[in-house]
Amino acid sequence: MLWRSLSGHGTRGRTSRAAMREERGSVAVFSALVMVILLGIGAVVVDIGVERVARADMQALADVVALDLARELDGRTVAELAPLMPGYAAASRERNQEVIGYDAHLPELEIELGRLLDGDFQEMASGVPTAVRVEAATTVDFAFAGVTGLATGDTDRRAVAEARSAACFQIGSYAASITPGAAPFFEELLGPIIGGTTVRMAGYQGLASADVSLLDILSAPSIGIGTVDGLLAMPSVSVGSFFRAMAFALRSDGRIAEAAVLDSAASAVVPATINLRDLFGLTTSSDAALAVRFNALDMLIGAAFLANGTNLIDLPNLQAGVPSVGVTNLQFRIIELPRRACDDDEAKTAQARLTADAKLLLHIPLVKTPLISLSLIGDDGKPNNESPLKIDIEVAGARGRLVEVSCDPDRFVADIWRDLIRLRLTGGLRLEGTVEATVLGVPAVKIPVTFNVAIEADGSSGPVGPTRVDVQYPPQQYGQPVPAPPAEIEMNPLTVRRVAGSLQTGPVKVLGINVPTSTLDAAVNPLLDTIMALIRSELHLVDPLVQKVNDIVGPLATGMGITLAGADFFGLPTPVCASPALRG
Repeated sequence: MLWRSLSGHGTRGRTSRAAMREERGSVAVFSALVMVILLGIGAVVVDIGVERVARADMQALADVVALDLARELDGRTVAELAPLMPGYAAASRERNQEVIGYDAHLPELEIELGRLLDGDFQEMASGVPTAVRVEAATTVDFAFAGVTGLATGDTDRRAVAEARSAACFQIGSYAASITPGAAPFFEELLGPIIGGTTVRMAGYQGLASADVSLLDILSAPSIGIGTVDGLLAMPSVSVGSFFRAMAFALRSDGRIAEAAVLDSAASAVVPATINLRDLFGLTTSSDAALAVRFNALDMLIGAAFLANGTNLIDLPNLQAGVPSVGVTNLQFRIIELPRRACDDDEAKTAQARLTADAKLLLHIPLVKTPLISLSLIGDDGKPNNESPLKIDIEVAGARGRLVEVSCDPDRFVADIWRDLIRLRLTGGLRLEGTVEATVLGVPAVKIPVTFNVAIEADGSSGPVGPTRVDVQYPPQQYGQPVPAPPAEIEMNPLTVRRVAGSLQTGPVKVLGINVPTSTLDAAVNPLLDTIMALIRSELHLVDPLVQKVNDIVGPLATGMGITLAGADFFGLPTPVCASPALRG
């Protein structure tokens, strides 16, 4: 029994060792297969990585070459540029050899000239191109060609660059509006914001002749942005901080006296914030914006406009020096702020509206002659010596858009529109009384009459434009206005007319007979011209008010930087031409 047991154990041991040897053989085969697969995968990964590096290098090369070629888009035509582009591209490629496989496979460059339309590149066969598209292609050698069976791989990338001329401009200027007549407006506007003392010490002339660059203002310690993108992203800044930044910029330019005015304004200004994006009129990042120099007085008054949240300004009473006229509910409101513009944006002057109610005090009766007796009646049908008037002045000013910009010398081409200008005084009278006329052959018949009269003085003007302005600096000096064609804006003399269909006559009996209305109308009509002339002579009291409105409109518009006689264009120094930028 013992022998059989030992003998059985030995047999099972030999079987187990044999099985282990067989398993070791299987693992070796499996490991070899796995190594082959992993080697293949590794080879593919390495070669794909090389190709991805080559693709990134081609994108970088296409970007750089496109930017270099865009600098050559300076107004020359496709016919002029096409023969030169391969050489320009080759030179750019030589300057940028830090790409994989450059020595083994020289990258190939394909160049197309064209323009961007709604963000898409369009190739041009002729004309003046403003954009260039570059395709950079290369071949890379794979390190594991023996494993993957692929010796090389091709890759290409594209880039589009656009050359744009960038410039900033404005329509109208406060600095160009410094006249004695405009002084009260400046005091009314600036006094509540920066204090009357600062307004009086400014004198305007110094600030009107001082310019500051946007870069100097933004990089001042009180703001500290330094980029247009930072300005666009900035929600708001205190008016005091902005004035201190202007003072910093002026002091850096040696304008010590003007800087002191801004320091005083910063100390006296009411707590208020403004949006610099709105003040400078920027809606998109502009290559020209940082280099542009803005007039210091324009910036000071522009900030006051923005800080005055209600946009209401008190003006001298219109009835001053106008007898028999009472003016109430006088209101002046800035409907839209002035806005500078860069590149494709639209610049505007301020848009403002002045409204007022007036009461004209008339005699009772208004007209009294041997044949005519007419009195003013109110809405209640009773005699009344007060006639309501409405004054409505709306000045929309002008707007402009750049059409073309070039450099060496600086040249601006812009289209200017002058918008609707409303200048009206309106009112109405309801008259009642008697007129003596011959009726049915009977003389001196008193005919009861009632009719309405419309009073109006109008100097409104409809939209005008566009007018093309083409100015070159020099000979034109920066800061000097370039006027667009003028238009005369003045309230016309008062007109008085009978409201059609308002005449009511009768009832009248002649010899006991009721006279038809048509017969009475026929008897009164020949006298109406005389009646209207008499009424007009009695309304001479309104003429001083018309003149008063005309006296105010000029300084009012001038103080807003609006030129009612047209539209003043100001190119702002200095435009940037053929500035390249990648698109898409």
